[in-house]
Amino acid sequence: YRLDLGAISYVPRDAQLQATEILKDELTLVVNPKHLLAKKREVDVAELGEETFIAHSVESPFRRRVIELFARNRTALHMPIEMPTIESIKRFVQMGMGVAIVPRMCVHWEIEHGWMKEVKVRQLNIPRHVYFVSRRGARLPHAASELMRILREE
Repeated sequence: YRLDLGAISYVPRDAQLQATEILKDELTLVVNPKHLLAKKREVDVAELGEETFIAHSVESPFRRRVIELFARNRTALHMPIEMPTIESIKRFVQMGMGVAIVPRMCVHWEIEHGWMKEVKVRQLNIPRHVYFVSRRGARLPHAASELMRILREE
């Protein structure tokens, strides 16, 4: 690998890489502020069966866990719109094109400014961790070491 330091949301299986957790996050449901669900603080998965979900087109463990959650709760999951980036998913939610389950850290700003509304889903408990990855046994460049030190202190 020609890698000094990278950030990913899963522990790599490659024995040549080591992972250090730097952030904890969770998946959350977001809706347009004018959406009917925006008036609710909390919903059950069963209440989401008629919603249009804007999904991330990238396969991931988190996408699989959301699909499994809906299946366990015998609730339809309609994902007719798949987008390649979280940014495009956010824009579609803001335009009222559907709802989405995304990492909270990716929508914190929009929620704080009232551009999206977060709605708690009782059964949705999918933690998400972000890791720095580096080559096992390799000495990190000074800047990368300092970044790791600063993030550990936070």
